Amino acid sequence: MSCKFNRCVAVGLVACLFGLASGCAGGGFKMTANPTPKEKWSESEETFLTNVRQLTLADMGLTKSGEAYFSPDLKRVIFQAFPAGEHEYQMYTIELDEAGNALRDSLHRISPPGGACTCGNFRPDGEKLIYASSYLNPNVPNPNKYHREGSTYKWDMPGGMDVIEANIDGSEPKQLTQQLGYDAECAYSPDGKQIVFSSDRDGDPDLYIMSADGTDVRQLTNKPGYDGGPFFSPDGKKVIFRADRKQDDHLQIFVINTDGTGEKQLTSHSDVVNWAPYWLPDGRSIVFATSVHGHYNYEVYYLDIRTGRFHRITYSPGFDGLPVISHDGKWMMWTSQRTTDGQSQVFLADFKKPQ
Repeated sequence: MSCKFNRCVAVGLVACLFGLASGCAGGGFKMTANPTPKEKWSESEETFLTNVRQLTLADMGLTKSGEAYFSPDLKRVIFQAFPAGEHEYQMYTIELDEAGNALRDSLHRISPPGGACTCGNFRPDGEKLIYASSYLNPNVPNPNKYHREGSTYKWDMPGGMDVIEANIDGSEPKQLTQQLGYDAECAYSPDGKQIVFSSDRDGDPDLYIMSADGTDVRQLTNKPGYDGGPFFSPDGKKVIFRADRKQDDHLQIFVINTDGTGEKQLTSHSDVVNWAPYWLPDGRSIVFATSVHGHYNYEVYYLDIRTGRFHRITYSPGFDGLPVISHDGKWMMWTSQRTTDGQSQVFLADFKKPQ
């Protein structure tokens, strides 16, 4: 999907979702229910998030921003944003100080003009980055016509979207995928040798894994419906993702081994949408976004995959989603509409893992 609705399902709903092999099944990954919208919680946002700070602002020339990811050294983030006066997301980086505050003067656009962009990630060695862009083929319609409209979102999958590799400053962009159609939602393996991504090259959005140079592409999932938003587990043995296997747009969270075996669904099919999963460093728990409080009020939840235990993390009207935990477990970064103008921007907070 484009980042009008993807890992991307919304840079705020007003803009853009797991049996394992025997060795993993023994670890106790279990089927779970969905989070419940308790009226009163013994916890509050301050239980898990403190020192909340806003990293991107409208007065930086960014109408709305979201879906941000940390560099390996935690000194910068990559994210997508609408530049003022433009109508497609572009890719940016911004540097952080040691306390996790954005250094405004370091804001740098890394994507070439002429197309839509989404889903940026840093290579684990910090020398390169990837993102998806249609700048090489900006006006190519999707031959598979995988496009949906809803009351609060537009889900687009441009036919000219490809995975692009570039230097950290955005120079020397290199096209890694060549197939006509949608190739996006990309992330590196922990060793930086592979990239997992979503593609509709077979007529249906599935997950694929390729070498980091774009060679040796192999299909990871092959079931009807959309599969997307994948991330390798910290040990590189599994991929977590979202899919709407049973009903269009009703995204739920799945996990699969990197050899394609042992797929398991982690959240139950229902009218509650669960998506945008991201691993914690322990490899046994995740954060994700859920519509359990309503489709105009997505919130971030934590799930212990082995016990099936949920914890609510964010408490704010409007959209909170696309959560990311730093590799040292100290920070959570996410997209939120808790802004003065109600537009989506990137936020960061000190994070305490639920017990």
